[in-house]
Amino acid sequence: MKLLKYIMLSAIAFSCFACSDDDESAMKNDYLKKTVAPAIAGEKIEFAYAMGATNGQLGKAEARASIAGADGTGFELYSWFTARNKMEVNGVTYQAGEDVPLQTVKDATTSGAISTANMMEKADEHYMNPTVPFGTSQATLIAATVRYNYVVPEEAKGKNISFTFSSTSSTGAKASCSTQSYTVSKMDMKRLIEMQNGGACYFSIADMKAYTKEEVASQNLAGKIDFIYLYQESLNGFEYKHSFVSPATDPKYIAISGIVPSGATNRTPMEKRANVRDAQLKGDVPNVYIDDVDFQTLNLGAAVDYALTFSKDDGAFMKTADGKYAAYVYVNSIDNSGKMTVSIKRYPL
Repeated sequence: MKLLKYIMLSAIAFSCFACSDDDESAMKNDYLKKTVAPAIAGEKIEFAYAMGATNGQLGKAEARASIAGADGTGFELYSWFTARNKMEVNGVTYQAGEDVPLQTVKDATTSGAISTANMMEKADEHYMNPTVPFGTSQATLIAATVRYNYVVPEEAKGKNISFTFSSTSSTGAKASCSTQSYTVSKMDMKRLIEMQNGGACYFSIADMKAYTKEEVASQNLAGKIDFIYLYQESLNGFEYKHSFVSPATDPKYIAISGIVPSGATNRTPMEKRANVRDAQLKGDVPNVYIDDVDFQTLNLGAAVDYALTFSKDDGAFMKTADGKYAAYVYVNSIDNSGKMTVSIKRYPL
């Protein structure tokens, strides 16, 4: 019982939603939703599911989604524990405080909305009792915390999703947990789009893609171009550097003559922001996120159709001229040879 209590408590500062133990003395379970970012199509929602048996050993874990996930949905084969001291596992050295992987799942499958993990019979005893040195003995797997990743499918956009986790022991004891309902964003997201002054500098919010002038002409894309990326140190004595202009921007703000493609006439309102560092677009902390409500309440009535002198981590809110989309374009990196890498969140209006 002490081993079970240790592994369950170490895994759970967990949620208080509907968890039930069919035989309270024989099986325990709980879950934690690890992902705090908005649920966007193509992105993962990660859960930790903890289970423990007081009689027998772990048999299998199951996750049932209310909407079947996209490819990549399912349980991982490894559980994780925190190294108390420097240690070596499978030839890899881990420092104290680092998370160490340990296989606890024999095999995992996903069919439709149901994912299943068949648990191993034994695992290194250190995982369940850290006082036992790693690599010295194997023990019956009576408790484990496994990771379940749900890849949000396109068909879930704007809908609510929920999950039921369940586990079974070798004696047939069962336990289950049901999550709350989570709303899936209507946003689309694309990361790390490379742009180059005079090259792939023509950006379409509808396509979430940058095109060259030749591509715009050959594919008849002039009507889809929302802004153009330009780089020049200065313009008329003022700092210019990395800037965005609409095709219809006043020519006095367009640093390169003749850069606007023939037939491109969109006037895109945009508002530069210096401190909106969305963690999903940045790919790093802090855990600040642009969500649907930010676009639903976005007011660009006083915005101009250009934004100048971008630096790394700056961004801009925009709306397409046809009113179909709102977007936030985040600057991941810049290069003063005239290159910029951006990421975008786009919301249908």
